Amino acid sequence: MKISIITIGDELLIGQVVDSNSAKIATMLGNLGLSVHRKWCVGDSREEIEYALAQAEESADLILITGGLGPTKDDITKKIMAEYFNNDLVFSDQHLLHLEKMLKPRGIEITDAHKTQCYVPAHTELLDNQLGTALGLKMEAKGKTWISMPGVPYEMEYIMEHSVLPYLMTINQDKHWYAYTINSIGMGETEIASIIEPLLEDMPSYISIAYLPSISMVRVRLTGNHSDPVSLKSQVDAYAKIAEDSLGSKVLNRNNSTIEAEIAHLLLKQNKTIGTAESCTGGNIASKITSIPGCSKYFIGSIVAYSYEVKTHLLNVSKERLVEFGAVSEETVISMMVGACESLHADFTIAVSGIAGPDGGTPDKPVGTVWIAVGNALRYKTKKIKIKQGPASKY
Repeated sequence: MKISIITIGDELLIGQVVDSNSAKIATMLGNLGLSVHRKWCVGDSREEIEYALAQAEESADLILITGGLGPTKDDITKKIMAEYFNNDLVFSDQHLLHLEKMLKPRGIEITDAHKTQCYVPAHTELLDNQLGTALGLKMEAKGKTWISMPGVPYEMEYIMEHSVLPYLMTINQDKHWYAYTINSIGMGETEIASIIEPLLEDMPSYISIAYLPSISMVRVRLTGNHSDPVSLKSQVDAYAKIAEDSLGSKVLNRNNSTIEAEIAHLLLKQNKTIGTAESCTGGNIASKITSIPGCSKYFIGSIVAYSYEVKTHLLNVSKERLVEFGAVSEETVISMMVGACESLHADFTIAVSGIAGPDGGTPDKPVGTVWIAVGNALRYKTKKIKIKQGPASKY
């Protein structure tokens, strides 16, 4: 089955809103062993929407559309789809009942503007949306299946989860999907591939490997699609183990976890606490740690020490050490780490100091030089890294 996505909205083309819908839809489809064939992103323009519909009709069996189902003048998707398929727009009592259910408990009177949402193309199946006023639309036309959903991400996800995916599972029962994800750190995707791929040369064609790099790690995903789910899982797991073993200590974890989730797991397991002392990262490390629910059980706090004064007053870094070695040095981040442990009463701390740029670099310490210390006064590790020049929030 070939699947295409059409996302509609001027806001997507001017950069005001990021098109997260396409990525989410692709991920949800991937969990069923399905992939997106093509994607179009168009503005609120009749000409552009009609062009995308025509292109999708030629190349896809299922077309998933987001955006343009609201009550305002720029929400023109339904009207254009009705005309494209030579259908009339008809008033839906079912849609009106949905509006009343959503709005009346909130004390909102249904206006004529609201009722414009109740006009849908004839011969359309309405898809439930418990998170918004616009229902999804499903129609069979020109030998294709067309599904249109609201552009609001959480509303789209609701319709995908409760209507679209169950529908797809009924028509896609011949094959099963399984994936195994390895999270690796300390190596780039090219180096990882050079280690793994020679060992996986006999891997069958229905199992594929993908490398998904990010700032903090590279996710290595093995994905299989086969009619026998038991055999598929066994084979994917076996090849994944070969890949894991070849990477050794560079494997952080699996099952698509994150570094911050792994930190949480280790600290909770050992009943320990952690804090941060940050300079160039400006609290970004603490932000990552606190993104995990329940982090108050192990995260004490953070000291953002950009200036020399804060480093000396709050982290007890001596002025002499700063003058002798500089703020960006192994000696200074060790002092920051120890001082943060004392000030925060934490078992461990992460300390980081670097030259974010664009100015301030020297031949010995160019822009992007970062020192990191992790541990406490009794046991710690340090590392110097070089990061490409960019905003400190990315460090």
